[in-house]
Amino acid sequence: MKKYSILFLILSLAMSACDNFLSVKPKAEIVEHVFYDTPEGFEDALYGAYSTLSASELYGEYLSWGMLDVFGQYYKKASINDDIKIILTLEHERLRGYYSMIWSKAYATIGYVNNVLRNLDRKNEQSMHYYKLYKGEALGLRAYLHFDLVRLFAPSIQSKPHAQAIPYVTIYEALVSPFKSVTEVYDLVIKDLKEAEQLLQEDETLFNYPRSFRLDDGFVTCREIHFNLYAAQALLARVYWMKGDLDNALIYARKVIDSKKFPLEDKLNLRSFLAGVISGKETIWGVYSTKLLDGIKKNFYTYDPTFTWLPADDNAALYSVAQEDGNDMRGNEWFRVLLEDNESDKVVRCMKIVNEAKISTPAEFSSKWIEGINLIRIPEMYLIAAEALLDKDIELAQDYFDTFIESRGLFKYKDRPGSPRITLEDIIKERRKEFVQEGQYFFTLKRGNMDIYVDALKTELKGSDELYTLLIPNEEFEYRYTEKDN
Repeated sequence: MKKYSILFLILSLAMSACDNFLSVKPKAEIVEHVFYDTPEGFEDALYGAYSTLSASELYGEYLSWGMLDVFGQYYKKASINDDIKIILTLEHERLRGYYSMIWSKAYATIGYVNNVLRNLDRKNEQSMHYYKLYKGEALGLRAYLHFDLVRLFAPSIQSKPHAQAIPYVTIYEALVSPFKSVTEVYDLVIKDLKEAEQLLQEDETLFNYPRSFRLDDGFVTCREIHFNLYAAQALLARVYWMKGDLDNALIYARKVIDSKKFPLEDKLNLRSFLAGVISGKETIWGVYSTKLLDGIKKNFYTYDPTFTWLPADDNAALYSVAQEDGNDMRGNEWFRVLLEDNESDKVVRCMKIVNEAKISTPAEFSSKWIEGINLIRIPEMYLIAAEALLDKDIELAQDYFDTFIESRGLFKYKDRPGSPRITLEDIIKERRKEFVQEGQYFFTLKRGNMDIYVDALKTELKGSDELYTLLIPNEEFEYRYTEKDN
């Protein structure tokens, strides 16, 4: 008897589900059927795929401010029990349930995207004005999800490039997709992204600064909540950076920076520009969602000693700098005292993504910004460019680095006493400071196979492939088709 993998089961469910109820427009309108004979049908299907990205199993929690940032040691709890220790110390065997949810939700979403691509193959550019945009966005989504899956569920490409990784699913059929090596997955991600980049060239005119933020103005508006041209280029920079190919990483990071469409935020506006909203300046790509508030409020705003995630003890030192180096505004704006019974009992909270205005008056809340999750922002491109140039052109590397840190309230290195030179350690430290509550620092740690200091437990975890590789669900192997079942 033939056996099938968990991916087969996911795809079978997706094939019956995608065409029926997963098409959700940004206004959260449920669409009963996707009609692929019309442009509106393809748009609804893409909106449905985007909507699943904001699920808690993906970027609504686990892969943003949740599990990955706990792994990155940003947080502690006032009361640390055995369950908290499990996640703080990455006890993979005991976290299998979480990993299975990530795996299943990501591949289900890939299934929805592949269904869009399958139906697009039956059309052509003459049949739909935005054919290229639909296909480019779908390819970009497929690449983005596979890239995060390979970063999570396989060894680092710089450590074991030929190790077994994950399936790269490109079909919408009830067939088992074979596992690929780490290198093969990276190659397929890059292939999809380069094709997406070519298809999304219209964004050079559609994506503008200042932003318009008109959600009801048609498919080609609000390009920052679509996988757009600059998202493709920025993701290519991220992929090449993770791969260790800094020459190509620099090429794509510069493309995004040089577009001039993503200015760095002013240091005086850091408090709320990422607080549950898509940044009007820095966001290259984000996901629209109005449903994030409850989870974020529970975990970071409403104080409960046994529940609330608090900043790790070393947080204050991380953002503290000498007076002659400036004032890192992130320390005061993203971490604030909200509860103070007396002077000796101050409770500091992680507030970067907490929408206080909506918490205070939810019924009356309105904003000129789009609510949602920031997935790729321009600071990452400046830090990639700085790292790529460290050994080639230290002056230019420092220019990129200084431009970024000045936007956070710090003085440029060239203006500091002694004119110090930036180092790789400086860049890594800035990554840790900047990407709190965004799920990215864990990958910085993995890329360098670094030891992880668990500040909440005052212990250290030795960096290794085993530490940084999440476990693929057992069902994926137990029920895969094998030749002997024939």
